[in-house]
Amino acid sequence: MRTKPEVRDRRTQIIEAAIGQLAEHGDSGTTFARIVEAGGLSSPGLISYHFADRAELLESVYLYVAELRDAAKDRALAGVAHPVDRLRTALRADIEFFAARPELFAAVVEAFHGLRDSAGRLKHLGETRSEDRMLELLRAAAEPAACPAEAGLRSLALIVDGAQTQFLALLHRRPELDVDAFIRTLTRVALTGIGRAS
Repeated sequence: MRTKPEVRDRRTQIIEAAIGQLAEHGDSGTTFARIVEAGGLSSPGLISYHFADRAELLESVYLYVAELRDAAKDRALAGVAHPVDRLRTALRADIEFFAARPELFAAVVEAFHGLRDSAGRLKHLGETRSEDRMLELLRAAAEPAACPAEAGLRSLALIVDGAQTQFLALLHRRPELDVDAFIRTLTRVALTGIGRAS
């Protein structure tokens, strides 16, 4: 069943308001009342109408940001054919995406920590979505003669993904950090790791 445009737009309006509140007040400080006020909604009942519970709203925030992130990276990669250029472009696009809207990163972190499975464990802990995407880019750009084994490529993907995450966490608190310098350094690390001169 397809979602009506006005329902999808209202859900997006609520998700965007939740993102702002999660970034500003954290998971525990984000109330439906704050989301209503930030989103210009008429009542908290609108949130309950569109989302079964708080967990569904947090999951929707998490997935919404992932979709925005993937779409931004896909747009940046459109028309970029050379594997090394694709790697450089993907690294730049990902960091610039979150640097342009740091509240998205903060909201994802809050949603990540607020979402639990039935055993009480972090629901998305150990997912490899961004790492897998990085692994594909590294594998395609690797110099075959100097390329590390698959385990080494996966380790490099983890290192690159982890470095991005840590930088974005710092950037949220310290917006004066040099994004370009970080992107250049991380690109150099990735290219060196796959046997390519930077």
